[in-house]
Parts: sequence; C-alpha cells; structure tokens
Amino acid sequence: MVKLMLFFFTTLAPGCSVANNTSQTQQSLDFKSIHIDRNGSYSGYISSNETAESCKTFILKKSEILLFFKHSRIATSREYAHDLTASNCYASGSFVTSTGVEGAWKIDRARRGLIDFNKGADTKYYYCSECKSILFYESCDMECIHGEFSL
Repeated sequence: MVKLMLFFFTTLAPGCSVANNTSQTQQSLDFKSIHIDRNGSYSGYISSNETAESCKTFILKKSEILLFFKHSRIATSREYAHDLTASNCYASGSFVTSTGVEGAWKIDRARRGLIDFNKGADTKYYYCSECKSILFYESCDMECIHGEFSL
C-alpha cells in the first residue's frame, strides 16, 4: 500500500500540481500594433442583468489591453466557455505582432479574453485573475463602476 501511494505521488500527482500549470501561463505576445474596434460594447449573448447602457463604461485603453494579456494566464476552451463567469460587456479589435502575424482580440468585463489567429483556426483563451481594476468584476451581478486599470 505504501509503495502504491509513493508511486502515485511521484508519477501522477505532479500532473495535478499548480507548479505544472506554469506551462499554461502567459505566453509572450509581442504586439507591434493594437487597434480598438469596439469599446464599451454589449453582446446580449449571456443571461444577466447587464444592459447596453451599463456596458458603455467598460472602456479599455491600448495600455490596459497590453497589461491584460501580459498578466493573464492561458485558459482552456472548456474553461472559457463553461467554467468562467462571462460578461456581455466587452472590448475588441485587431493586432499585428512584430513578426507580421495578424489577428483579433476580445476582452470582457468578467476578465476573460481571447486572441484569434487565422480567423478562428487558432484561438487562444485567457483569464486574468490578477486584474483587480474596478473596470473588471467577478460576478455579472455586480454594479459596474468605471475606474483605472490596476493590477
């Protein structure tokens, strides 16, 4: 029994540890330019008490977008779509990397984000638990208050 437990902790448990999650943490995104196409937008896809009017205060600057992706971690598509709280309020746009790769980005008020390369062929999902600005909130039931981005 002791040998079985020792086997478990040395071979299987490391795969479940937080330390191994670092392989899913922030990848280096080297943006050459970022364009904001939509700011303070409302999707209406999520059942919540958010309104188009309340989303108008979710305004991100380019520097805040860079900070978001710098401090966020990569999330799985399942986590992004099913496990994380979502928001109707979002900002989105396009980008070009220093290597010339083009794509689209989106960040919602619930601190979820995505980077889309090749028009959906390669999408990376993000979550920023470190984003503590009052622009973001954890629950879509909280009242929106406009403020500066801070980590």
